Amino acid sequence: MAGVSGRAHLGVQFWSPRSLFPPSSTVKGRSNNQAARQKPTLSIEQHAAHRAQLTDVRFIKPKYSDQTEINVSGIFNKWRRYCTDLKVGDWKATIQNLTRETTQDFVLYLCERYKITSWGSAEEYIRQFRQLYTTVNGQYMDRNDAKEVYKYYRRVCIPRFGHRAPNTDGKPVLNVDNLRVILTFNIGFDTSIFPGERHRINLAGCYQLLCYTGARPAELVDGERQKPKDGSLEELFGHKVVQSTFSEDGEDQAPPPDKNSKLVESLLTQETVGRGRPKALYYEDIQMMIVRHPVTGRCIPAMAIKFIHHKGADNKPRPTIFYFTPTRKLLFCAVSTILALALHDNAFDAPSLTDAAAIFGSKPPSFKDSTPLRWKASKLKTPVFRRYRGATLSESEAMMYSKLRDDIGDQSLDSGHERRWTPRFARRGAANAANGDAPDSVRDQMMRHDPQFATFHHAYLNEIANFDLQNAFLEEEKQSQLFRLFAHVSLTRDPRATADMVPDEVWANLPPDPEIVKLEEQRAELKRGNYRIDGHIDEEKIRQLTEEIRQKRAHRYLQVVRQYHEHYFYNRPTWDIERQARGEEEEEYAEPVINVTIPERAGLAAIFCHQPDDWTEDQIFQRKIEAIDLMVALCDKRETVKRDRIQQRAKACLAIKPGPLEMESKPLPSPDRFPLLLHAGQCPDCIGDERLSHEERAFTYCRPTVMNDHFDDQHLTRREQAEQSGERIRCEHPKCRDLRLQHLDHFRNHVQTVHGVTLRASGQVEQRRLRKAKRRQMARGSMPTER
Repeated sequence: MAGVSGRAHLGVQFWSPRSLFPPSSTVKGRSNNQAARQKPTLSIEQHAAHRAQLTDVRFIKPKYSDQTEINVSGIFNKWRRYCTDLKVGDWKATIQNLTRETTQDFVLYLCERYKITSWGSAEEYIRQFRQLYTTVNGQYMDRNDAKEVYKYYRRVCIPRFGHRAPNTDGKPVLNVDNLRVILTFNIGFDTSIFPGERHRINLAGCYQLLCYTGARPAELVDGERQKPKDGSLEELFGHKVVQSTFSEDGEDQAPPPDKNSKLVESLLTQETVGRGRPKALYYEDIQMMIVRHPVTGRCIPAMAIKFIHHKGADNKPRPTIFYFTPTRKLLFCAVSTILALALHDNAFDAPSLTDAAAIFGSKPPSFKDSTPLRWKASKLKTPVFRRYRGATLSESEAMMYSKLRDDIGDQSLDSGHERRWTPRFARRGAANAANGDAPDSVRDQMMRHDPQFATFHHAYLNEIANFDLQNAFLEEEKQSQLFRLFAHVSLTRDPRATADMVPDEVWANLPPDPEIVKLEEQRAELKRGNYRIDGHIDEEKIRQLTEEIRQKRAHRYLQVVRQYHEHYFYNRPTWDIERQARGEEEEEYAEPVINVTIPERAGLAAIFCHQPDDWTEDQIFQRKIEAIDLMVALCDKRETVKRDRIQQRAKACLAIKPGPLEMESKPLPSPDRFPLLLHAGQCPDCIGDERLSHEERAFTYCRPTVMNDHFDDQHLTRREQAEQSGERIRCEHPKCRDLRLQHLDHFRNHVQTVHGVTLRASGQVEQRRLRKAKRRQMARGSMPTER
């Protein structure tokens, strides 16, 4: 037993990084670099040619990351536009003979033409322009000129354009209370409709890992921008070097190649091998294991995540491994969330690991303290958090950062918080939680910071002094719990608030926008009372006005919602105080009830949101298994906007009290839930979608035309792709799934003859698509583009 007690807690140190993660988890470029080192050495003649070639190399370009190259190409396009708009001259000749005053004028041009609101954005543009100068000219910008450019921006541009200083909006920091609120809201109270309910589990996993690791969002989801397709990247970074000789027109002029120089040319022009995947979380980055607790002896699942592709990893690799163990509060358990996603993906290599009971029932051998749970080789390159293409979960594409950013912002406002959250709130919360609890070196290691730059103190330290200095000076008892409340974003939360809470009377009393009214008058004058405008002499102008009106209405709607949200949080405390001063009773606040339509989500919310504190370890163990199975089942469910229409119809039916005749004539419910003969307004594909509820599957549209629009927009493209790829076409009706259909027209004929639903023919579908494309082109033909 002495040997066992001397081992590391949970057997963590028994796993080296090489044994934790299989060889396939290494960076793709590593094997290619090893192969490059094994190539035959150059001959004497080739070395001579190499030296001769290097004599013409004046400058080797710095190694920039992919995102930096995209940034430089962006400022490059702005520079070319500046040279063209202001007739400065050829962009390349101008930058090769750049003067200080031209650079300062370019900064003024950026401030005039582009939406810059803060110092940081403008100074980032200046840094990018200096990188562009270095890339084109093969030398660094003069330091004195660069300082003058910064001084010009600070003394001239900032007062002129009113740019705000950095960090004036504060640096909000999350804590465990905030995480509890948003996780509870996500599972139990959110009314948003996602493409699939697995996305709700994805969000829970992202929230947990962001708070527990301080990871940047691009380490979990796909945050990489698309490379420009205008050829600017190839023009700037197509070669690694800048030649020392130039032709008369300023173009690079290399010496004529000979036999040996061609052999060594690849040393200067070869591309850096990429990682072959986005910087997102893949199964190969995760090691799941079963460990025997050294104190209780219970075998529990644990998890290790290795972050390799963090910011700057292409130039400065700094892999970091985080360990996770089950939590007593089931809502916070990241291990359970990843297990549920892995079970839904059928990712475990062991065929017996098909449910949570099988995983929790696994035990390491008696002579070992842990055993790893291996992934299937085909799943190693699969993202854990994946995106949806329509209503279909992608098999190989990671969730987009924009989706995570928008959802965390919307859910934070809907859960009653004053400010829209961003993933950086969670990263600051993790950094401040580690600060003081862990040594500074460990904190910087977890945050992937370089200690010499003191990044934490400059950018992540909570601006609220989380210490009761007043009582410390007075030598009184410190109010630590109160200061814990002060230091995080939960202080201003109002559970009565939502993202959109503008009362109806505010909308009713809102004066009309004069710009919108003017545009509507112009449109009415052109239409001359006609409703249909197809073929109208002014059709293009009418559609452009309609699009402009739509954009202005949407912009005004968002502006009113945002202003009322700010108005509410600013004035609500005053309203409450005045209510108390008048002796009125406090406004009664009713705790919202969990009202969800998917049974699996309702069961999961009951476990997560109402967990007692006195559960025993065995009770937690059983409930954890139940929660994971519910999450796996929930991943296969889906809701659509038809849910709201069904609820509205149900309320309308309840509002009408049926008379005796209506009660007598009401037909009895059919024992056949999905009869072969459908209503003309029922979708033949939705009726077979088992992810939907029974009401949504049997939903009847108001008109067959509306149903056809839904079918063409939601289902037809997938069927056309299946026909083109040679896949078999089947009817999704539960009674016809084994029927093989030859092509789409065969499917249309089957749906009409067997199910009584008429779908549009191929020619009608093509005409509708052409009309929609023509209308979009007309609407956007001369619309002003926003920069």
